[in-house]
Amino acid sequence: MSFFRKGGRAVYMPDFQTLVPESLEKALDFLDRHASEGIMPLAGGTDLVVRMKEGTIKPRILLLLEKVSELKGIKEHDGTIMLGARTTHEEIIRSGLLGKKAPVLVAACRKIGSPQVRCRATLGGNIANASPCADSVPALVVLEARALIVSKEGERLIPLEDCFKGPKENTLNPGELIARVEFPVPAQPENSFYLEKGQRASLAVTKLSVAGQLELAGDGTVEKVRIAYGAVAPTVLRGGKVEAFLKGKKLEDRIRKEAASLAAKEVRPITDIRSTQDYRRDVTAVLLKRGLEQIS
Repeated sequence: MSFFRKGGRAVYMPDFQTLVPESLEKALDFLDRHASEGIMPLAGGTDLVVRMKEGTIKPRILLLLEKVSELKGIKEHDGTIMLGARTTHEEIIRSGLLGKKAPVLVAACRKIGSPQVRCRATLGGNIANASPCADSVPALVVLEARALIVSKEGERLIPLEDCFKGPKENTLNPGELIARVEFPVPAQPENSFYLEKGQRASLAVTKLSVAGQLELAGDGTVEKVRIAYGAVAPTVLRGGKVEAFLKGKKLEDRIRKEAASLAAKEVRPITDIRSTQDYRRDVTAVLLKRGLEQIS
């Protein structure tokens, strides 16, 4: 076992075995073979290693994915953008393709950690960690993203919302791995926003966030809208009531205010160490109104 210091006291991490596959096929073989032995995949490690140090996760085997090239890359094909699960947040930020065609995702990834963290942290890890305050997830939800889940038994392509069942709980089965995330190119990528509130401007866990992706008719009427909230429910939450209210309307000041009031009512926040329930409701309304103002 190894020791490290935390809050002036010694904490230890149990010994674990590491496996380093050089292909996706070999990685899935390892996952299948050791599914009952506490194996966990590791890419950037910015979430998993922290949880290991805290003792909330105790894997017996770490599957290091650093050599699995099939899990890397950003590309567009037939109107669909595909991102490998090992794509880092910094790679997303620097992508000219995403900056032009998915700016809401770029804006969300800019809010994650520090430059050092963003260069290590991966998109797949951010999803698999299943934190309600994960910055990339609300942006992916409004982009209608789907996750390709693979295993030795085959693959399944599911809406991103279906990857989560609770705080820090994903829906992956033993032996499964997130291979990539994909979403259709938005018709009007510029009509989007991602806004969040943290304790500080950077290097702080998000207290709450709001993402939106809209399509407007020539007269400004909302034809299509997707809204998602982060850190205000056990999982990232779709803004169904706000979406239904906005559709067919123009983003006038009165409409924006009513939408903000609806947003405060449909979120389900809690009071915790970072913020209060009432604060999260109030600021959700403010951020939604501000995002709609940016578009209008």
